[in-house]
Amino acid sequence: MGFAARHDSAPQAGSKARPYLAVGRDDEMDAAKLAELDDRLNAYLRLSSFPVAVRFLRSWDEAPPRAKRPLKDLNNRLTTCQAISFARRFGWVMALGREDSSCVLGAMALGLEKRLSHYVDGNLCIDLYTESLEAGRLSEESVPTLSEGSCVGVVTAPLNRCAFEPDSVIIYGNGAQVMRLGQAYLWKRGGTLTSEFRGRIDCADLAIAPVTTGEPQMIVPCTGDRIFGQVQDHEVAFSFPFSLMDEILEGLEATHKAGAARYPVTNWLNYTGGFPKSYDDYRAMLDE
Repeated sequence: MGFAARHDSAPQAGSKARPYLAVGRDDEMDAAKLAELDDRLNAYLRLSSFPVAVRFLRSWDEAPPRAKRPLKDLNNRLTTCQAISFARRFGWVMALGREDSSCVLGAMALGLEKRLSHYVDGNLCIDLYTESLEAGRLSEESVPTLSEGSCVGVVTAPLNRCAFEPDSVIIYGNGAQVMRLGQAYLWKRGGTLTSEFRGRIDCADLAIAPVTTGEPQMIVPCTGDRIFGQVQDHEVAFSFPFSLMDEILEGLEATHKAGAARYPVTNWLNYTGGFPKSYDDYRAMLDE
């Protein structure tokens, strides 16, 4: 589906595999089916914001007719994390292109802007997130990216209101809700779920990394997502390629049925609590 990581040639050491546009992605998908998937997620997670469907556009002909373009429709340029937040909080379908993007880092990750040597060398990272230029270079090299020019924009939409096959799905929740998603993914696979942290450009981790790696990501939102996307202190995020939706839902249902892991977490209530000594002394007086 959609974008996939290249396997015909090895990436350079330390770099992320660069995706290309694959065939077979559905431009249209049954909206009722996607709404059903959303209902099944919420049955086990009880989310406070919409799961977000993300689609990378090969051409503007693929954009949903009712999608809002930030510059034209809102008279503002937005960050990618703002577009995600509009979808998950307002339920809006957003289409963000180069002219709509206010964040040059997010636009470069999407391949909408050129990655000049000034950026690649770490100049946008040093003195803000890294002490040295070399550390900044390593940070920029680690960012998941789409190939320059491989897409014209990105669409974000609430999962239950879109009618296209997503490339990735993003879910924000509290620690326990995201824990349940991780447990669901490991239901069949076992082992551990590995994610990366860099504290910046989390839109790349959320939207792009699931596509380039084929694996879910468990993400601590970055500074920009907190400032512009207005992520709250208690929120973390989980994203995954849409191709894993059935497996994750099966894992949620199976682990819920097993009873050891549910949301809300089942507290143990059958115990005798401890109290201040004065309370116990008074009870002793009553029992005399």
